[in-house]
Amino acid sequence: MTTPGSPVRPGGTSRRSLWRSAAAASGLVALYLVGLCVFPLASRLPAQTGPGACLECHDDPDLVSEDERGIGVLADDYRASNHGDFDCVDCHTAPGDYEDIPHYERYEPVDCSSCHEDAVDSYHVSFHGRAHLRGNPEAPDCSGCHGIDGDPHRMRGLDTRTAEDACRRCHARETVSYDSGVHARGARQCKPCPGCITCHQTHGPDLPPSSGAVNRLCETCHAGAMEDVQRGAHRVLGEDLAEILNCQSCHDVHGTHKPHLSAKVSEACNSCHGEEREEFAGSVHDGLFASGKMNCVSCHSTHKDEEEAEHYDSGCGACHQEVEEVYRGSVHRLGRLRGSVGAASCADCHEGHRICAVDDPACPAFAANIPDLCGSCHGDVAVITSDYVRLPITLPNYLTSVHGKGWREGKRTAVCTDCHGTHDLQTAQDPNSAINRYRLAETCGRCHSGPAREYHGSIHGKAVALGIEDSPTCNDCHDEHLMQQADELVSDATPEEMARGVCGDCHINPELHAKYGITRGVVESYLDSYHGWAVQTGGTLVASCTDCHNTHEVRSPHDPQSSVHADNVTATCGRCHEGSNPTFAQSYTHESALQARGIHGWVRLVYIVLIAAVLGGMFLHNLLIVRHELVAHFRHQRSEPYVVRWRKAERVQHLVLLLSFTGLAITGFALRFPDAWWVKLIGLGGREVIRANLHRALATILVVDSVYHVAWLAVTRRGRWSLREIAPRGIDIAQAFQNVAFHLRLRKARPAFAAFDYTQKAEYWAVIWGTGVMGLTGFVLWFPTIATSWLPAWSVRVAEVIHFYEAILAVSAIIIWHFFYVIFMPSEYPMSTVWFNGRMPAEEWKEMHRAQYEEEGEAAVKKPEC
Repeated sequence: MTTPGSPVRPGGTSRRSLWRSAAAASGLVALYLVGLCVFPLASRLPAQTGPGACLECHDDPDLVSEDERGIGVLADDYRASNHGDFDCVDCHTAPGDYEDIPHYERYEPVDCSSCHEDAVDSYHVSFHGRAHLRGNPEAPDCSGCHGIDGDPHRMRGLDTRTAEDACRRCHARETVSYDSGVHARGARQCKPCPGCITCHQTHGPDLPPSSGAVNRLCETCHAGAMEDVQRGAHRVLGEDLAEILNCQSCHDVHGTHKPHLSAKVSEACNSCHGEEREEFAGSVHDGLFASGKMNCVSCHSTHKDEEEAEHYDSGCGACHQEVEEVYRGSVHRLGRLRGSVGAASCADCHEGHRICAVDDPACPAFAANIPDLCGSCHGDVAVITSDYVRLPITLPNYLTSVHGKGWREGKRTAVCTDCHGTHDLQTAQDPNSAINRYRLAETCGRCHSGPAREYHGSIHGKAVALGIEDSPTCNDCHDEHLMQQADELVSDATPEEMARGVCGDCHINPELHAKYGITRGVVESYLDSYHGWAVQTGGTLVASCTDCHNTHEVRSPHDPQSSVHADNVTATCGRCHEGSNPTFAQSYTHESALQARGIHGWVRLVYIVLIAAVLGGMFLHNLLIVRHELVAHFRHQRSEPYVVRWRKAERVQHLVLLLSFTGLAITGFALRFPDAWWVKLIGLGGREVIRANLHRALATILVVDSVYHVAWLAVTRRGRWSLREIAPRGIDIAQAFQNVAFHLRLRKARPAFAAFDYTQKAEYWAVIWGTGVMGLTGFVLWFPTIATSWLPAWSVRVAEVIHFYEAILAVSAIIIWHFFYVIFMPSEYPMSTVWFNGRMPAEEWKEMHRAQYEEEGEAAVKKPEC
């Protein structure tokens, strides 16, 4: 029941009642919030006086909980820890009744994230944290690493050294390895050397370092180490080197050692290079390797940069210092420094790991094996095409030389190193080189002491000693590698080649004539003598240059010791001419032979005039007779009955063929024989542009004539008749045998030939064939770029061969076959006139083409014009 006048809310509730209800609710909420705050506070009150209250009970190292967990905390150790200023409840926040023992109904582990949130988060994603979450009991938690001996009440921060204590508790094997390495020794000496956490991340998602990560970690201290490795022998592994080769491939990452101080280097190298280790078996280094006095890095540099490798890396010189110093000044070493990968190193000649003694016949560096050893590089394409090597035919030349033949027969003869040296090889341009032209006679003299001594006393040797490079030395006459005995046909020192190819190289050189005052014309005068003529025909019993001037001891004619000095020349001639006397010795000299107006010169002039007058008169006399006889011959033919053998169109075609074929033969052979007398006579020698253009123009005319002839055969009645008549038939073979039998007097009658006999058919179709072949091959040679766009490369060379030999065949056939029937055949001599006027005497036609006569009869015979 409501009080009158009191406000009433809709629904029948008064405003005063609502206020009282709200106040009561607010009071309850306030009591509840106070209870929430006060209750935990009340439960923690006993600990608020500091850790001392807890330590009154827990300062007992043997104190354990009901579940056998150690809960003792030594007060001094705790106060010395990082958390020594904290109250126990700062970490142990779980609610409990501290008046009762045990304090907690369920113990909740300390949550370090309340203070170390980021560190705990990174731990949970770390290798250790993920193992811990998977339930691995050996995976460490925070106190496992940060607590001294794993004690959570003795927490500390970690540095490079203190972290090792924590890692050692779990990673005993790695600890033993680390303690044996250079990093641990450095750490004990207070050097900044890496510890566990230097390479292994403590918190975070990274796993133990991968190969690439290991390299990066090592390079934080050893900057550029992998770059040095990649510049060395391991560069062949390419861009993926880090995936295949990394620091731990050779170094134990925990027990890192210096390779040259540790026996582990062999194990590291052998893990990849087992085959190379096997190659040491039987080598001169095998005993040293087995005894530990050598290992791989004794020869192979490890992390030396380019400058160190060049100036400080001893390589083989660590033991062979003197030899190494000699090699460093050699052309091989110079080539390697300039980037020639083919230049020989120690291992290239001494077989790398299987190094053997040079006196071992199985050793590549054994004297008898040297040509094969040197040839293995100097016959290789990569070497002979480099900028540092020349003469790619060196080894083949050597094998055909007198030295090479002796070597192949097993004789002890000169091999590469006897002339070029072993470790101190130099180019011929180097003054210290054994093959330098100023030292070459000395080098050859090691085996050929007599010739070398004679050469040194000769005019040539003295000139070379004075620094005159134009003067010949050994290889100018004997070749560098193709040295032969003087009687070998391929030798430049044979009598046939002596004057022109050896002595003539200098003694016909006008520059040397002017420079050194060498007498001109001595070679020409020799070749124009009996000795020269006989030598050029292959004579071996006549004198060559060296028979008079000596081979090596060539001296000036003014030198009293010279074989051609006035006091000695008679004895020199007596070597071949028994009974030689001073007058005979003076009967031929270069000086007398070169006298243009000496007695023999006047005699020569008289004979030249006499020959010109006599032979010229004979020629003019006979020319008059030939003219008279030809006029009489043509007059006689015009007075006889005849048949028309060729009409005008046929004669024109033949005339064009005659002129173009002859011109092509002359201009074509002028290219192949430019020194021939007839080429020089007509002025085509040395004028290639004129010759080539003329040849091509004539070829075009011949092709046009051929095309016209084909059209004439197809279009005209005469052409079609000619084609039918000249087509080969089976009877031609029978008539060929009959004709031969007739001329052997085995048959009385001549075969009855039709319009064309087998000789004429064979010649006609040979011309057709030859023109086609020459035209096609000529097109290939004229337009090779077009031809090779649809033909193989060898087609050009094949076209050259066919074009040349087909030309020889065609010209020879014309001379031997065609000229016989139209010129040299007695019944036609001096010449058939069919090509000129188209006429053939009727009597000859009736005899030679009886079948045609029997078919056409007398109607084909024309009466004479006069």
